Amino acid sequence: MRHKILISSLLTLVLTGCGIIDGAVRSDNSIKEKTAFALGTTADKVTISNISKDFDSVKFNATYKKKVYQCYYSTVLVTTSDVLCSPTDGKSSLPQTAQCNALTKAAGKCN
Repeated sequence: MRHKILISSLLTLVLTGCGIIDGAVRSDNSIKEKTAFALGTTADKVTISNISKDFDSVKFNATYKKKVYQCYYSTVLVTTSDVLCSPTDGKSSLPQTAQCNALTKAAGKCN
């Protein structure tokens, strides 16, 4: 019984710490590339700031064309989601060039 509880506790710790682990090992350039794809641009045109690593996600601000976006991606084990961003100016749209993916569709950000 003790072994089951120990294994369960360790598994829970591993699964819930993925965002912190990913945030520690993923380079800023890799985050810029993921974000640039979400915004429909290239990594050299995106600036990343205010990175916050939670247990199941990594949150940050991205600046593109003088506009700030709140972005995040979620993590489970070694898998990460696409980056999802929202503009901070209250408008509900991403840049015209932004990719429309499953996350942006679910969030009502594109058709």
